[in-house]
Amino acid sequence: MTQSVFIQVGQCGNQIGHRFWDLALTEHKIALKNGVSDSSTSSFFLNRTDDNSGFQSGLKARALLVDMEEGVVNEILKGPLKNLYDTSYLITDVSGSGNNWAVGNLYYGRVHQDALCEALRKSAELCDCLQCFFILHSMGGGTGSGVGTHILKILADDYPNVYKMDVAVFPSVDDDVVTSPYNTVLALNQSLNSQTVCCPLIILLSAYNR
Repeated sequence: MTQSVFIQVGQCGNQIGHRFWDLALTEHKIALKNGVSDSSTSSFFLNRTDDNSGFQSGLKARALLVDMEEGVVNEILKGPLKNLYDTSYLITDVSGSGNNWAVGNLYYGRVHQDALCEALRKSAELCDCLQCFFILHSMGGGTGSGVGTHILKILADDYPNVYKMDVAVFPSVDDDVVTSPYNTVLALNQSLNSQTVCCPLIILLSAYNR
C-alpha cells in the first residue's frame, strides 16, 4: 500500500487541508461502521503508538502544518480534530510574510530550511511506500506563495522520484490584496521550474457574495 504526505502551507493551505482531513476521517468512520476495508487508513493516516505503554493512541494525519503566523494553526489545534495532528510536525513563526512572496520564499524559507527538510524526512521515513506529496497553498498570499514554492524546490531536490501534486489556489480578479498578482507570477514561475503536477483551484470571490 502506498502513502501520501500532505503539506499545508499558510492560512489557505491549512484551512483547506483541515477540511480535507475532516472529510477523510468521516469517510473512514463510515467505512469501518459498514465493515468495509478502508485503504485510506494507511494511505492518509498513521497509527501512532505510545512509546511507553505500546498502546495505540489513535490515528494521526500524514500532514505537515506550516504557517508564518500562529493564528490559524492554533485555531485548528483547539478544534475537535486537534488530536489528529502530530504537533512535532508543525512549523510556525509569529510575524507572518506580509503578503509578500519574497519574504516568504527568500527569508522564511531559508530561516526554516533545516526544520522543513527534517520534517519532510521524518514524514517520508514513516511511509512504507511514499507515492506522493500534496502541497496545499495559495498563490496570492505571502506564506502560501513564498514558503509554498520554497518547499516545492526542496522536494524537487531531495525527492526527485516522488510525485508532487501542487494544489494551488489562485486569486480572483476581485482579490483585495494588491500584491497577490505579483505573488502569483513569482510563485507560478518557481512552481513550473520544480517539476510538479499543478492542480489549480480558482477561487471566485463573487460566489461568496451571492
